[in-house]
Amino acid sequence: MAKRTVVFFGMLMLAMFLSVLLVFRVSSGPGLARTARQQSSYKLTVAATRGTIYDCNLTALTGAGETEYSAAVVPGAGAAAALDRALPASRMEDLYPTLTGGKPFALRLPRRVDAEGIDVFALRNRYPDSGRAVHILGYLDGSGKGAAGVEKAYDSVLSGNRGRITVTYRVDALNHVLPGEEKKIEDTSNLGKSGVVLTLDNYIQTVAEQAADRYLTKGAIVVAEVPSGRLRAVVSRPDYGQNDIAPVLRAADSPLLNRALSAYSVGSVFKLVAAAAALEHGVPPDYSYTCTGGIEVSGGVFHCFNSQSHGRETMEQAIANSCNTYFVNLMQKVPRKDFLAMASALGFGKSFELAPGLSSGAGVLPSLTSLGVPRALANFSFGQGELTATPLQVTAMVNAIASGGVYTDPTLYAGRVDEKLAYTDRAAEPKGTRVMSEKNAALLRKFMRASIESGTSLKGKPLRTTAGAKTATAQTGRVLNGAELDESWFTGFFPYDDPKYAVTVFAEGGDGGGTTCGPAFREIADCISEALN
Repeated sequence: MAKRTVVFFGMLMLAMFLSVLLVFRVSSGPGLARTARQQSSYKLTVAATRGTIYDCNLTALTGAGETEYSAAVVPGAGAAAALDRALPASRMEDLYPTLTGGKPFALRLPRRVDAEGIDVFALRNRYPDSGRAVHILGYLDGSGKGAAGVEKAYDSVLSGNRGRITVTYRVDALNHVLPGEEKKIEDTSNLGKSGVVLTLDNYIQTVAEQAADRYLTKGAIVVAEVPSGRLRAVVSRPDYGQNDIAPVLRAADSPLLNRALSAYSVGSVFKLVAAAAALEHGVPPDYSYTCTGGIEVSGGVFHCFNSQSHGRETMEQAIANSCNTYFVNLMQKVPRKDFLAMASALGFGKSFELAPGLSSGAGVLPSLTSLGVPRALANFSFGQGELTATPLQVTAMVNAIASGGVYTDPTLYAGRVDEKLAYTDRAAEPKGTRVMSEKNAALLRKFMRASIESGTSLKGKPLRTTAGAKTATAQTGRVLNGAELDESWFTGFFPYDDPKYAVTVFAEGGDGGGTTCGPAFREIADCISEALN
């Protein structure tokens, strides 16, 4: 260390001697006047800020990372000595040409350094090492432009709200700082406080992410406000670090994929759509059917889970027990065009643009022609076959049921604010469309309460509030290690009597909606309910 310092200082002193010699030559004769005329100012940009992304309560979701330090450095013996103590040898070697060049420069530092010729400014990293809502926020590319998510969707807004920290020096023709001259520091980094406001709620997002980390390996959680459809949490797992994307670009489990916006096999949560179509068509809720564990359709047999026989059931009992054969039988009594129209009205087969260029998958909604095949209609009756949907779409469906039969597209954008956090633009109030009667929506909520009180959704029953829910374990047709992969779902709303939130938990694989996803729903409902009280 001592030898390295001596060598470095020797080279620095030699450079300074050559600089003094050059100044002496310039000061001799007519060159003095010419050099004086060439004196000018040099403005050094030490740091530039980018607009901020906020949650609905104006809590910053970006620019809230760990503290970092940016410095304006004037080359000199004192600055070199201080940096030598703060930086590793390899970095000092890289800095040697800059330190001996004489021109002021900007430098990122691991900690604050106090020395003559160094001005240090404390800033916050854009992303913490463990961020929130990373799939929605996205990340920046190497040039600082938005490369994904909201960062990309609103890049022109966020990059246009740029503030700076600059230091202006008086320099000679060689850009050497003139001794005795006052520097001028300008800090407009406060402009970076302006930006985009999302509907996300940082607290609810945190609760949902903690539940996801506890119960999901690959999957998603969506929380929407009832009845507005405003998204309060959007979670996808696995996640990634926004500060270093390279390690996950080719990862086998696709951490960059936003599973909340991606389509998967749906399964029995779709029985809520079938029930809604039947009720709207005039089928009474007490319509009964005797389940023997299987039902024949066009030469094929459709079974309940493990060929379980549920006996005689009403519609409420069939939802609670998640009986496949009941719904295969029920939907033979409803025109398939009405069934398909209800699915479409509840958002299936539809992509949602949450921000410019940030859209969810539309999934697959069978055509009326394909449902003319009896077996295809039977599969569709309980959410199997070619049907796929996103966790976002399933949440929108439950929001419509919880809202009394009014469907509203989910939204993410809330508005824009200036650097004083005053709104300069607000999103329009979400508008809904009635897709079923209030009476039938109330019946569906009652059926979902039966499911969570005594049916397949029991493992998701909250302790601190009341709720309604529906589970699904969807067959995918994909096989891994000799076993078929299933998709697990749990979707519901709470509180039961005055719904405030709709929640969907989805897992790739798992042991079924109730077992794998139910505990995550319960934890989210309990945490939010406790915070509300």
